[in-house]
Amino acid sequence: MAEGTSKLGPIWPFLFITVACGAISGFHSLVAGGTTSKQISKESHVKPIAFGGMLLEGLLAIGVMIAVGCGIMFSDYVSIVFPTAAGVKANPILAFAAGVGGLMDKSLGIDPIYGTIFGILLVEGFVVTTLDTAVRLNRYLLEEVWQVIFKNVPAIMKSYLFNAFLCVFLMYILAYTNAFAAIWPIFGSANQLLASLALIAVSAWLAKRKKTTWFTVLPAIFMMVTTLYSLVSLLVTKYIPKNNVALSLVDILLIILAIGVIILAYKKWQELRKNGAAAGHAA
Repeated sequence: MAEGTSKLGPIWPFLFITVACGAISGFHSLVAGGTTSKQISKESHVKPIAFGGMLLEGLLAIGVMIAVGCGIMFSDYVSIVFPTAAGVKANPILAFAAGVGGLMDKSLGIDPIYGTIFGILLVEGFVVTTLDTAVRLNRYLLEEVWQVIFKNVPAIMKSYLFNAFLCVFLMYILAYTNAFAAIWPIFGSANQLLASLALIAVSAWLAKRKKTTWFTVLPAIFMMVTTLYSLVSLLVTKYIPKNNVALSLVDILLIILAIGVIILAYKKWQELRKNGAAAGHAA
């Protein structure tokens, strides 16, 4: 426990900004709002899709834990994911692939080389489908941004081809310049911050319709506190001491945006309370 904490930080809050997807994820809220909501036939289909997806992702996470825990020696895992040699970079994908190779060798008698290749393909398949979804979501967001910026949106900016190409081009720039490596450390915090903001938005929507809100408010508060604490911790202990200007600015911006949403949500809650009290007096 102490060794893991020294490398990754304390379990709270960093466990909760690292483990996403099957647990809670801001990216999934974008998927649900941008694509899933347009694909279902009726609202009653949402529960089995959402709950089923959560269970499957949880099952996938258990499978990954089994592969890493049983298919590769702990010392080998640490040397791959947390290398101590100078100039050697961490490679968690290789550690997972080697775990899959070892597990397939022990359980099915498949040569570890082929099993490792299969593990790499599993990760690549996940990455490809995720990037495909990300491009689609970015395209939707760009189409909405143009409507905010321009009173009369130019015809070319309404084209899905233009917006999709712009997304791919920007991703290419990030990959080619290796800029993604600089912003990746803060991705977990940004992702889970988005999840808490989505829960706040859902809570406001439910409150406005006078429906039960505690089941969204409680996780929203927990994730907001957890994410803000992680952002402050990363800023004070890592980004500022290392003079990482880019990540420091992004971190501060995320904190400001989060506080802004909290203030807006509180004002909306106060407004709903006043309207509810006024309606009660009128009755």
